[in-house]
Parts: sequence; C-alpha cells; structure tokens
Amino acid sequence: MLKFRNLAVLIAAFAAVAPFASATPITYTLGSSGSAGTGGYSPTVTVSNTAVTYVGDETYATVSGIPSSPGPLVGQGGTGFTATGTEAVDLNPLTVWSGPVNDTTDGSSWVGINATAGPVGTVNPAYGYYEFTTTLTGVTAGTYSGYLDVEADDTTEVLLNGVLIPGLGFGALGSDSHCAANLPNCSGPDVVPVNLALTTGTDTFTFIVEQAGTVGPGGSNNPSGVDFDGVLTMTPEPNSLILLGTGLLGAAGVLIRKRRQTT
Repeated sequence: MLKFRNLAVLIAAFAAVAPFASATPITYTLGSSGSAGTGGYSPTVTVSNTAVTYVGDETYATVSGIPSSPGPLVGQGGTGFTATGTEAVDLNPLTVWSGPVNDTTDGSSWVGINATAGPVGTVNPAYGYYEFTTTLTGVTAGTYSGYLDVEADDTTEVLLNGVLIPGLGFGALGSDSHCAANLPNCSGPDVVPVNLALTTGTDTFTFIVEQAGTVGPGGSNNPSGVDFDGVLTMTPEPNSLILLGTGLLGAAGVLIRKRRQTT
C-alpha cells in the first residue's frame, strides 16, 4: 500500500513541476520586406527581423564574365564591389515569379535593388551578384531549429553571420532562361530545414543574389530579386533537460520523505 502511495506522490511531484517544462519556447519569425515599390506594392509583413538592406553589388559586362562564386563579396567589398547601404524595395511578382512565400504568422514580399528590378520594371540589373542583409537583434543565444523558405531570380545563397547555411547554396542555372533550373529559384519556394546557432546581440542573414539572365542585350528583360520567410524556435540544451530531470527527481524525493515521516 505504501508503494502505491509513494507512486501517487511521485506523480503529483511531476505534475507540480511540469508547467516549468512546458513553458512557451522562444521563437523568431523571419520574412523579407522593403520600402514600397512600383505601384505601392507592399504587403503586410510582421516579423522579428529588420527590413532588408541592399548592401551592394559586384557587376560584370557579360554573363560569361560572372565567376562561379562571388568571392570576397560578403561584407568585404571585393574587386568591383559597389556599396550602397540602402533599403531594398518591394517588387510586384506579377505572374513572372511564384508569389511571395507566406504563412499565416509572418508573410513576405519580393525585394530588389530598386523598383525597376522586378517584372514591373523595364531597366533590369546588370549581370553579377547583389548582396542583401537583414538582422535579428536582442537575440537570446542558443540553438534554433526550424526552416527557411527562399525564392530568388536567378538564384541565391544564404549566410548566417558570414557562414553559408547548409542546403542554401546557389542553385545551378542550367538551361532555364526564366531563372535558375534548380532551387533556390523564382519558380517556387525552396523550403530548407535548418539548425542554427544564434548569438547574443545581433545576428545577420545575408542573401547574395546571382543575376545571370541571358534574355535580351545586357540582361534586359531579366528581373532580379529575392524573397524569404522562416521560423526559428530554440531547441532545449541537453544539459537543461538533465537539470530538469534532476529537479523532478529531487522534488519527488523530498515529497516521498515527508510522506514517510508523517506515517
């Protein structure tokens, strides 16, 4: 009979501390947005990150001159790099691009270097690489799991604090004259599961968009832009789970001892 009473006390102990284990985890939502572009296109975007900044570009005279990777473009101002530091502009995708990725919690918009960069524009970006950034501030350091949902024309790579995120390198261009033949591209979202270490303070996501369209002279009639959203949720550290388990057992032990002293 005593064993059953002890079991009941143990269950009660777990129930007493369970609310602490089921506290709402820290979650950040991400989504692209910029200033209103052509026709005032600017969907509502409510996210944890800042508006996208167009950092700068490295352009080339011909599509054949574009290297296979942008080299020291990210935050370093490589050869031919032109810095701008202006806010990106929302772009209307029309029917040329897949619509902006969007879930019920945040939303997103296509963004580019200026209002003419998208399908509505008539003067499209030159061949080359275009760098965009967005930041999370006041972050609680830890490991976060979730996803990033990315589209780009022609394609893009995504970095966190200057380091390429696995699964989000440039998509192979192939022979598709619309955008890259492989994801990430403009034909549909590239949903990539991620497991990221965020640091205390400011974390920067960088999108380097490759513009290598070959339709029209000088890349004209080739819109260029990037669009993304995502959700990141803190993953409990193993040590925290061990401490939680130890605390549960300790609390149960105290209650059992008190129970025995009163019988």
